[in-house]
Amino acid sequence: MSLLRYLATLNRMVVGVSNRTSIVAPCGSVKISFNPVVTSRRRTLTSSGALRKATAPSATTRATVEPNRAKFAQRIATSPTPKISEASVDAARSRVVVRLDDADGALRYEFPAVWLRDNCQCERCFHTGSSSRVLDWERFDVAGVKVSQVRVSDAGRSLEVLWNDGSHRSVYGLQWLLERSFEEERTLDYLHEWYRPRPVVWGADGFGAVLKEFAFEEVLADDGVLRQWIEALIAYGVVMIKGAPLTEHECRRLANRVGFIRKTHYGEEFIVKAKEGTSNVAYLSTPLQMHTDLPYYDYKPGCNLLHCLVQSTNTVGGENLIADGFYVAEYLRQHHPDDFRVLSETLVDWSDLGSDEAGSFHSLYRAPVICVGRDGRLERINHSVPQRDSRFCVPIDRVEPWYRAMKRFVTVLHREAVSFKTAPGDILTFSNVRMVHGRTGYTDTAGNTRHIVGAYLDWDEIYSKLRVLKASSSEGE
Repeated sequence: MSLLRYLATLNRMVVGVSNRTSIVAPCGSVKISFNPVVTSRRRTLTSSGALRKATAPSATTRATVEPNRAKFAQRIATSPTPKISEASVDAARSRVVVRLDDADGALRYEFPAVWLRDNCQCERCFHTGSSSRVLDWERFDVAGVKVSQVRVSDAGRSLEVLWNDGSHRSVYGLQWLLERSFEEERTLDYLHEWYRPRPVVWGADGFGAVLKEFAFEEVLADDGVLRQWIEALIAYGVVMIKGAPLTEHECRRLANRVGFIRKTHYGEEFIVKAKEGTSNVAYLSTPLQMHTDLPYYDYKPGCNLLHCLVQSTNTVGGENLIADGFYVAEYLRQHHPDDFRVLSETLVDWSDLGSDEAGSFHSLYRAPVICVGRDGRLERINHSVPQRDSRFCVPIDRVEPWYRAMKRFVTVLHREAVSFKTAPGDILTFSNVRMVHGRTGYTDTAGNTRHIVGAYLDWDEIYSKLRVLKASSSEGE
C-alpha cells in the first residue's frame, strides 16, 4: 500500500473514531479523580482515573449538553454525504466559520485562518507524494494572514478560501476539515485512537482478568492476532505469548514482526542465566529485586521480550514477579499525594558501569521515579536498587523525604505484585516504562538451570505498527 493510500485510509478512519467506546482524558491542566472500579475482588482502573480540565463545565452541564452535541456531530460527520450549508469569516477573531445542517439542527465549526493558510493543500504548499507541507515558512507572514473571501464549492463538499494577497486560493474538503476539527470531543477521540490509547491499570487482584495469552505462530502469521497482542500490551502492560520454538532467536522473529530489535550495550538479544564474574545482578541465581530495566537510559527500551527456554525445576524458586507501576503511582497520587509529588519531582541519579556485548560502558541519567507528562498522564516508572547511584544530586533537605516516599512506593509495589513461573516456550512481553518486574531466587546446579533469552522493542515502533494495522484493516472492510 502506498504512503498516500495509507494516509488517505487513516484520514477516512479518524472521522469514525467517535463511534467507538473509549476512556479518554482531556489534555492541558488537569484535576485528578481516582475511583477504582471493584468487581468482586478484581480492581481495574483507568490510568490517572478520570482526568478533567480544571475549567471544565459542571457535571450537570456536561451530562445534558455535550452528549447531544456529540451525537449530532457524529451523525453529521459520519453521514455518507455531509455538506456545508454556509461559510463565513469572523474577521474579529480571524477565523473561518463553517455551518452544517440536517433536519435536527445545525453545527458550527471554526478554523483559525492562520492554521488554514499553513495547511493549504495546493501543490505550491503541500507535496502529496510525501504527504508533507512545503510552505516556505521563512516567508510566511503569520501576523499578516487574512481571509479575503470564502465560499462553498463542490455541492457543499468543499470550502474555498481566497487570501488577502490577491493571488492564493486554497480548497479544503469537508471530510478533511471534520477530521481535523478543533472540537474537544473529536480531538480526544483522535488522540485516544491514533496517538496513545489509554492504559488500564491493575492491582494484584485484577491480574487474572487482564493477563491475555496468544499463540506464537498466530502472532507471526495473522495480522489480526498481532493487532490484538499489541492492543492488549498497550492496555494492560503485560501479555503472555505461548508456544514459541525452543531456540535462541524467537525474540528476534517476534520483534521483526513489529519492527526491529532495540539494541543496548547488552547487545540485541541477551541471555539471562547464572554467570560467574557477571557485571549484572540479573545474571545471578539469587533473588532479583523488582525493577525496571535500564533506568539510566534517557530513551530507554519500551518493551521487554523474555523467552523461556529452560525453567528451574525447584518447587519454589525462579518465579517471575511483576506489578503495574502505573497502578502504584496512581494509588500514591490519590492516597498519599505528598509522596507522589516527591517521587515525581525529585531527580534521581541512575547509573550502570561495566562491560558486556558492546564493550565497556558507563551510563548515567537523571529522572524521577514517577515521570508525569504535561497532560498529567503517567509516562514512565524508574526503579532499580542496583542501578540507583550513590550520588544523589539534590539539596540535602530533600533526601529524607524522598527516602520515606520511596519506602511507601516499594511497600505498595510488593503488595500489588504477582508471581508465576513461565514454562519453556513462553515469551513474557511487558512494558518496560510501566511494569516493575523481578525474580525469586533459585538453586543453580548442573541439573537445575534457568535459561531465558531477552530482547527489547521500542514503543515508537509498536505504536507505528498498530496504526498501520488499523488502517489496513479499515481498507479491507
